Amino acid sequence: MVCMKSKIRDQHGFTLAETLLAVIILLLASTIVASGIPAARNAYEKVVLASDAEVLLSTTISTLRNELGMAEIISVNNNSIVYFNKARGANAKIYLGSSEPKAIMLARYYKEGDADTNEALISDPASTDNMYVTFSQIVRGDGYLTFKNLQVNRKNGGTGLAGPRDYSVRVSSS
Repeated sequence: MVCMKSKIRDQHGFTLAETLLAVIILLLASTIVASGIPAARNAYEKVVLASDAEVLLSTTISTLRNELGMAEIISVNNNSIVYFNKARGANAKIYLGSSEPKAIMLARYYKEGDADTNEALISDPASTDNMYVTFSQIVRGDGYLTFKNLQVNRKNGGTGLAGPRDYSVRVSSS
């Protein structure tokens, strides 16, 4: 019992050196953790950007397949693909960018009755972060249209986020 009372009355605590050492160790640990947060955020943003680019490229390929696979191709030039859309019973056109590398501007123009209609083929959520799909050339032959070097680029300078890959779609000719 005497031993317990003497320990309670003992006024000894941590020395100043021990306290400073604990604070320094705590500062070092928090600095290491804080410096890792921006690196982790940057890595996360790169993974999300690459994933969005793959989704955009996949969506573009699916749209080209859906739009041109059931179409009767009329003409292919540097600025557009003109085709007969069997589902709508009307001619339609996919606009292609004219600069190098050529961008696929997936908007369709068609005439329905007396009205001219422009329609986006890729939704805005699919083309996030100012990304766009480019290709180097379109080769037409043997019932196929082949888009060479399809890849996703970013308007502010990011290139090759997804791709490049060639994509061929079977088409019929007029």
